[in-house]
Amino acid sequence: APPPPPPPGASVSASAPRATKHVYGRRKTDEELDEEAEAMAESTLKTLLEGENGDEVREKRLPPLKAKLKEKLRKADEEQAGKATTPVAPPPPPKFEAAQEREPVMEALAFVPGVLGGGSDDSSSMILRSMAQLQEGRNRTVQETQDQAAEMAAMLASGNTIAPAGMFIEEFEINDYPEIARKRISHREPLAAIEELSGGAKLWIKGQYHADARKMPEGARKLFVEITGPTQITVQKAKNEVRKMMEALAIRTLNIPGVSRDVIGRAGRYDPATGK
Repeated sequence: APPPPPPPGASVSASAPRATKHVYGRRKTDEELDEEAEAMAESTLKTLLEGENGDEVREKRLPPLKAKLKEKLRKADEEQAGKATTPVAPPPPPKFEAAQEREPVMEALAFVPGVLGGGSDDSSSMILRSMAQLQEGRNRTVQETQDQAAEMAAMLASGNTIAPAGMFIEEFEINDYPEIARKRISHREPLAAIEELSGGAKLWIKGQYHADARKMPEGARKLFVEITGPTQITVQKAKNEVRKMMEALAIRTLNIPGVSRDVIGRAGRYDPATGK
């Protein structure tokens, strides 16, 4: 028969059997688990047991709750006993380091062993070395990118250009030619015609016109034609065509008496195919 309910106002935990203290490395007996589960079940149903239907609660609800708690206690006891067989290494002594500014990745290294579930000193050292190498590589890549960007910015500011890999480059200054010649060479049609005649060269107008070189800003470039191509012959041929065009247009602006348009061509017009 189940024991009578405790009188009102009495402490259930005082009358209930105490849970057996777990001895490290020893499995609890079935009787100890049973007593501990019953004490926990009565503590959980304390309010209901002290009510009007205390006997009914003790008869119907206490046994199943006790059985569930006993099963949980049994599993916890088995896990605790299994852990007892594995020796636990003492924690390493704390390391005192001088306070210094560190990168965010380096600050996170202290938490890596805990995130990975612990480990030996060798594995922790390997992780630290790997993370340090990654951080060093990231810093080196960022520095190289910054250096390349600074070099490119300086190159653009000075107006100097470098030919792409496998290409050749030449320049032809047109700043001091007459205005009509400068305007004509700036149109896309004559540039496209010269590119076709050269067999693969590309032409761009760069720089800025300066009437007085003494008043040029620092780092500025006079007006010129940049020529790039796959071979030195192609680039040189395009450069010669640009020179011929500029000289022909410059001669036409002189209006030399006795020289007809059939000889020198029309002013402001030039055909690279005929050279007039």
